Amino acid sequence: MVTAMNSKRDEIGMCVAVVGAGIIGLSSAVSLQRRGAQVTVFDSLPPGGGASYGNAGLLSVDTCTPISLPGALLQVPRWLMDPLGPLAINPRYALRATPWLLKWLRAGRMDRVVAASDALRALHMPALDHYRELLGPRHFDDLIRVTGQIHLYDGERESAGERITHQLYERHGIIATPLDDRQLHELIPDLAPSVRRGVLLPKNGYTVNPHRLVQCLAELHRVAGGKLRHESVMKILLEPGPSYRLLTTQGDRRFHKLLVAAGAFSMRLLAPLGVHMPLETERGYHVTIPNPAVDLRIPLLHKTRGFAATPMEIGLRLAGTVEIAGLEAAMNERRAEVLLRQGKMLFPSLQANDFSAWMGFRPSLPDSVPVIDESAHHSGLFIACGHGHFGMIAGATTGRLVSQLMLGERPFVDPSPYSLARFG
Repeated sequence: MVTAMNSKRDEIGMCVAVVGAGIIGLSSAVSLQRRGAQVTVFDSLPPGGGASYGNAGLLSVDTCTPISLPGALLQVPRWLMDPLGPLAINPRYALRATPWLLKWLRAGRMDRVVAASDALRALHMPALDHYRELLGPRHFDDLIRVTGQIHLYDGERESAGERITHQLYERHGIIATPLDDRQLHELIPDLAPSVRRGVLLPKNGYTVNPHRLVQCLAELHRVAGGKLRHESVMKILLEPGPSYRLLTTQGDRRFHKLLVAAGAFSMRLLAPLGVHMPLETERGYHVTIPNPAVDLRIPLLHKTRGFAATPMEIGLRLAGTVEIAGLEAAMNERRAEVLLRQGKMLFPSLQANDFSAWMGFRPSLPDSVPVIDESAHHSGLFIACGHGHFGMIAGATTGRLVSQLMLGERPFVDPSPYSLARFG
């Protein structure tokens, strides 16, 4: 079998498996396939059926602030006591989540924040250019809007977190224009009068439909000669060569190299191979309102309340919040109701008689920086996961970086900040 595989590789290129048909997996698959690899993508769900389906769709190329910041420990109790707050922890899961939460708090030291910010900036800054190349001009113009983005804040005074964010903006030369009360309401006529402070980031954008964007990548992968199998990978075995054997619900398949990009479910496949990282699930929610009666032409990110409002082709999407409850707990529809209440507070004229609710699993690492790396112990086993809140932003850039690493090309960015080794 190995001899036959080597002969086939010589004829048509290296055989690569990608586990995960979300924004990271399919961006990587398209990039690999176009570089000459023979790529098969595995996922039990249709393309974009996981976290990529229902996120806020923000393409925030000027986002460079990790989630954990100095002072977070003082904020957490207030968030947890606020029924409309951005954070909820399932009491039954709290003990299991404690080690990750402690790592998350330690990642909020200022030296670590700066290092994480530098890594995020390098990965996010070229994202729109890489999406344009990955999708092509026609699909890019159909799916992506570069309108800028407004960040909103409660209160009259700048918080400590805002000050840190602005320091990071200055460090990276990011344009962020403060908006006063008049400017805000000229840009967003339906905004509540109580909202009086915001910042415009003119280079940011969004996708009009994150699910359709991932489906487009799946079609581009097919057109480039790639394969997509709707199969669940049950176990990965390392074979001599080395090569990788995937035991799926519908077969037993072998590949020269393997990329695990299965989001929050990645550790179920990696842990049996002895690969470990502090990956936790930040469950996020959305409500999508087809006919909101709100005139919103630029996406909003309410930094204080932890949610986004995005004008999509399918309606107004309110998405965000964090629930720490693992992969097994049932959906808590009250978290979606919180988003709806927040939306009505933000837009008094909002009509939400008809809406849909959804929950997805963010794959999150304590420092907000993903792992994009090859296993130190298993040659040919690559990992691209842990993007947390930033997966949609970094899909195209992650795909380019990991494909360059897998095929031995010079990477477009220093890969060391995304190393698995940083966790020991």
